[in-house]
Amino acid sequence: MNRTFFSISALGLLSIALTGCGDAAPPPKKAEVAKKPIEPVSGQSGLFQMFQIARPWAPDAMILKVENGDIPEAKAQPGKYGLWRATFLSPSKKIKRDYSFAVADSDGGVIQGPRAGGEAPYNASPLVHPFTIQDVHIDTTAALETALKEVAKDKAMAKALADNKDIPVQYILDWTGTNPKPYWRVVFGASVSQSLFSILIDAGTGEFVKKMH
Repeated sequence: MNRTFFSISALGLLSIALTGCGDAAPPPKKAEVAKKPIEPVSGQSGLFQMFQIARPWAPDAMILKVENGDIPEAKAQPGKYGLWRATFLSPSKKIKRDYSFAVADSDGGVIQGPRAGGEAPYNASPLVHPFTIQDVHIDTTAALETALKEVAKDKAMAKALADNKDIPVQYILDWTGTNPKPYWRVVFGASVSQSLFSILIDAGTGEFVKKMH
């Protein structure tokens, strides 16, 4: 009897001991998955996203202007930004409307995805020419590459850019003045008025148009 009691007691104590060890050493936590950084997009990609919601608003939607914006959630890369804005025109309605596309929510009312803004009457101007999305074959990444090649050919521009390596580059797509086609304006500076210079690139062919100081 004593031997049987000892054996049962010993098994009970062993079970308690093992349970205690389990409580003292919980399983290791799963490693946290690193968040993937939010990527900016090119101008052509942003334009396409905005066009998808502009076309239901106006089947005859044409482009008046496209330009980049900047949000801290998506660090800018060559030819790419986290925010793009565009103004579309409906010739039949004689109304223009602003749109935006952002890769993430941000301050100032910026909401992720394509968004429609306010409408306004459109008064035609001989200096501003609307164009279609089919006219835009060249992306901002390619426009920047061509622009940099043109800068390299100009000693003064090349030196100015070398002395300002961290200068931001802005992008504007429109068709104004006497230019024969829509173009990407690659602006080396925080804005057109504060830029070192701008390089105009044909949005249809990717060819160099002209330099502007």
